Parts: sequence; structure tokens; C-alpha cells
Amino acid sequence: MHLIIIANPYSGGGNGKKQFDCLVNYCLKNNITFSTYLTQYAGEMIEIIPRIIQNLTSEHKIIIIGGDGTLNEAISALIQCNQKIPVAYLPAGTGNDFAREMILTHDITTFIKHLYNETIKNLEIISYHEKMSHKKGIAINSLGFGIDAAICQLNTVQAKSQKKRFGLNKLSYLTPIIDAFKNHQEFQASIQVDDEPVQIADKNLLVGLFNHSYFGGGIQFVPTAKQNSHHFEVVVARDVTTKVILKAFPFILWNKQHFERFPNHLMKQTATKACIKIQQPILMQTDGEVTSFEAVDLEAELMTYPIYLT
Repeated sequence: MHLIIIANPYSGGGNGKKQFDCLVNYCLKNNITFSTYLTQYAGEMIEIIPRIIQNLTSEHKIIIIGGDGTLNEAISALIQCNQKIPVAYLPAGTGNDFAREMILTHDITTFIKHLYNETIKNLEIISYHEKMSHKKGIAINSLGFGIDAAICQLNTVQAKSQKKRFGLNKLSYLTPIIDAFKNHQEFQASIQVDDEPVQIADKNLLVGLFNHSYFGGGIQFVPTAKQNSHHFEVVVARDVTTKVILKAFPFILWNKQHFERFPNHLMKQTATKACIKIQQPILMQTDGEVTSFEAVDLEAELMTYPIYLT
């Protein structure tokens, strides 16, 4: 077995570098051969992956170290290269929501043990195509327009590092949530779920597609969404005032009944495909990474990608 280790050293406020060093030291002590690549900037995967796949054999295993955005970038690059090569993921982000949903280990010894077992699962992910910009991509956890994208934009590396250092990693999104809500702008969206009639939703705070329940480092925002359930959840949060968000927040954090308690403000539907149109400038987040659009005409559906269960 030869490991090809691709790590984002900046993920999780430096946790990516720590996990990378631990894995390299383990390989050296246990005579496991390996090659390493440390990314230096967002988007570098599309330069690294084509070089790697040229000489791959059955002995090689690709390891991704970083946060959910790093994993997204790696799988996206492989898909762009028309590959479905299995990858293994060693979590090292701030939120680690994908690892939490899939119950993946952070421990190096356990990780290597599981890797030797070679248990591969076809992972269901959301594939999207934004027609106006011709942008294509994937979302492993979620894709969202509105406040969740604003939260991700505000939740900077520096802020993550400070909250992690003070033991507030799970609540690292609380301050950005407050700041994003203070500055939010409502928007209108046209939404079609599967082959149902188009719905027009106004006064929106959020329109999102959720592939599992977690968002923001362990917050179960959509409790009914489950990975590999053969569908995703289309979620709309609308007409949300300060009074509503203050009332809803304890339910979101603790008893997970916010959709039942606030049906006029929080709505969800299951889907295997969805279309979203927004006629104004807006931010979109995919697995915590943010993109801006002047307007949106987006189609999304499920696809699969193989991953080692570690």
C-alpha cells in the first residue's frame, strides 16, 4: 500500500498540518510508503489531481486531509478529470460535519486499520449546474443561498482558530450567525422540486439543499436529512424576524423540533432533483465554500462517488 497524502495545512486553524504530521510520522514508524502534497491556496486541487492520476496503480490510495471544503475540492477535481477513484478522508476542519454524519475516525491508528480493510461505499452527493455562469460542482453536505452562505463568508480562518483555541469549536458559527442575520437581505426564489409545480417563495432568509442533518459544526439544522437516503431535503426559511429567530434558536440547538414549531417560517421537502432561480445578486455556499452570483438558474440532482469508510 502506497499512500498519496493531499493535505490542506490551514484547515481547522492549523489542525490540517497537525493531522498531516501525525500521519506522516505513523507511516515512517510503520514502513508505509507515501507521497505528500500540501495545498497552499483554494483551487489548487485541480492542478494536483491530474498529476497524481497519471501514474496510479492498485497499490495507491488517495488520502485527503482537511475540512469539508477540502474534501469537496478533491472529489470535484477528480470528477472534472472524469475519474471515480476512491478517496479516504481524514477530518481536520473546524466543523467536520461530513465526518460526524458518516462516523469517520480522527485517530491515525484506527484510520490506517480501516484503510487496510478497503471497505468502499458509494456516497450520494448533490451535483449542480448553474446555467447562467456555466458553473458545475458538487455539495457533499449542503448547498445554500442566503444567510448560510453569509455565515460561511463571515466565519473566517482567524475566527475559527480563536474559537477552537478557547474550546468553542462546536459553537464556532454562533457569532457569524448573529452578524449575518443583522445584515441579511431577503430575496425571492423560484423553486421546483422533482416534477412538482414551480413554487415562488418570497421574503427568504435561506433556500438550501441538505444532504444530511448537520451544519455549522454539529448543529442538526435538518434532523430528517440523512446521507445516502436516495434523496436530499429542500429547505426554505422565510419571513424570519428577530423575534422568530430568538424563539427558534433553542429548538435548533437542542430538541430539533424547529420545523414542527415554526411551520410558517421553516419548510422542507424531500427531492431527488431540484431547480432554483433567483433574479438578484446572491451568495451561495457549498460545503462551507462561498461563491457569488449576479443571478441564479441552478439545477441539482444526486450522483454517487466512491469513498473508503475510515
